[in-house]
Amino acid sequence: MRLPYRIVRPLARIALKIYFKKIYLTGLENLPEDKPVILAANHPTAFLEPCLLACLLPMPLHFMVRGDFFQKPIFRKMLESLHMIPMYRMKDIGIKGVRSNFSSLDIVYDYLKKNTTILILAEGTTVHEKRLRPIRKGAARMALGAIEKYPDLDVQIIPLGVNYTDVLRFRSTVMLDVGEPMSVKSYLQNTQRHRAKTINLITKDLKEQLEGNVIHIANTEDDEMANQALELSRNEIRQPIFPIQAPHRQPLNQEMKIAKQINQLAPKQKETLKSSLATYFSQLQTNHLNDRTVKDNQMNSFSDYLIFILGYLPYVLGYLLNFLPLFFGKWWSENKVSEIEFVAPIKASFSLAAYLLYMICLLVIGFLIPYKLYWVFFLVLPFLGIYALYFRDFKKRFQLRHRWSSLGNAKQEALQRQRTNLLSQL
Repeated sequence: MRLPYRIVRPLARIALKIYFKKIYLTGLENLPEDKPVILAANHPTAFLEPCLLACLLPMPLHFMVRGDFFQKPIFRKMLESLHMIPMYRMKDIGIKGVRSNFSSLDIVYDYLKKNTTILILAEGTTVHEKRLRPIRKGAARMALGAIEKYPDLDVQIIPLGVNYTDVLRFRSTVMLDVGEPMSVKSYLQNTQRHRAKTINLITKDLKEQLEGNVIHIANTEDDEMANQALELSRNEIRQPIFPIQAPHRQPLNQEMKIAKQINQLAPKQKETLKSSLATYFSQLQTNHLNDRTVKDNQMNSFSDYLIFILGYLPYVLGYLLNFLPLFFGKWWSENKVSEIEFVAPIKASFSLAAYLLYMICLLVIGFLIPYKLYWVFFLVLPFLGIYALYFRDFKKRFQLRHRWSSLGNAKQEALQRQRTNLLSQL
């Protein structure tokens, strides 16, 4: 593991556990410790999936990355130090660059010989959606190429599903699910002389495996309805705040079940559900509420008011001292990024970079100011930021409950009846 990778990995892990309110990671038992592995994941954002997997999986990863990023020597050195391997596309760099893929693949084969784990984004392109797109043949070709160079290798292709509740929203949830290994050697025993046939068969089986790890909405016109139905279903499961990372598959199972039900609805049923969901969520928006508040049907207690009053001042202090640098990433991603697939990863990575630069500046100031109390402030600052983060979640819940209590019994009961009716339809 190279030094820059060792340094960046824990910092990025902290940043991701701040960006996501909950991370579900399941199937780690499917990752062998003593075999070469090609992890084949779906690809709904530009580069957030590699960051998540590099930070959360127990082993170091090497990634296949667009080769045009490597054209400048300074970028090449930096990307290689972070375990990235270039793969060139004809449309990006032409035939000369594509020929360079042979040397990149040789690097991959040598890594696999050392029982390294290689991550490949199996769909080939990135689209921000809840569905599995056609799987490319890259994983199968890479595995066979490694075995052709090193015949004794027992290469494992492992499907991995990455599922976001709403990746564009700060403090949302991500569900990562590692599937069962596919031993490439088992395919060679039956179709050893037919390389193309073997590649097609591996790719077909990989797609079928990934279908068990990825939330899939079959029709794009159902996306809004599906997201609303999923939010409704999601709020039926109460999960504790801690630990942030949990090994539970129930949330993913529930969301895959809802997606499957929506895909199988008859057109008339689908239209009825779509209309009911649209009406319910429109009323929530009008009243500035969310579904979780309606489901909980709770008022703020005396202790909630006490916590809000006593905790608000340190929250403001922690917010101002920690969150202002993070607005750089938010502003840049929302104003300078045109492709939706890049919004979340740029927001997360630019915010982390801005915060690290901010802390470095404060560190330099500490050496220039001869006050010991400054170092107490410097050490307390990140913890004050973590407090502000969780108080922010509490404040949002407190405000929503306050709006709910001021709504009146008639409106409350009407919303609850709508919600109950929607759940019965699901």
